Amino acid sequence: MDDAVLLNERLRVRETIERYFFGVDAKDEEALVRCFTDEARAEHHRMTPEESIISGGLSIAKDVYSNCSQFTCSNHSVSNFVVDINSDGANANTFAIAHVILGTKALLRGLRYQDHLIRDLDGWRIARRIHTPLWQIEADVLPPAFAQALSDHK
Repeated sequence: MDDAVLLNERLRVRETIERYFFGVDAKDEEALVRCFTDEARAEHHRMTPEESIISGGLSIAKDVYSNCSQFTCSNHSVSNFVVDINSDGANANTFAIAHVILGTKALLRGLRYQDHLIRDLDGWRIARRIHTPLWQIEADVLPPAFAQALSDHK
């Protein structure tokens, strides 16, 4: 694969990863569905020793949508991304930072996604995923008026 084609494929893989984060933050179930193959398998660790293994792209998307729908709002940002393209597909390793408001709590989370993607007629899609939370910080959310009052007194 020549350099230009390889660069284009790497960008297309990253676009799939970013579409996933968009789906989470916009609470867009259809965007999430388009990120996974029909036969996809995902292993989610959710800040506990237990893991959740889900099979089927639609089931994975519905599970992610159900979990992210609990957030008041969220914003996921890619902090590091590496992808290797090979004859079998692509292996992507993504570190991300998530800012999440969940009720009265603000969560800042460090996450790692290890994905194997395959290319089909619709582009690159995730066939296998391991989602691992690395760390989390929690704080109380201040109502906007209260936060403004605090800053006015400084």
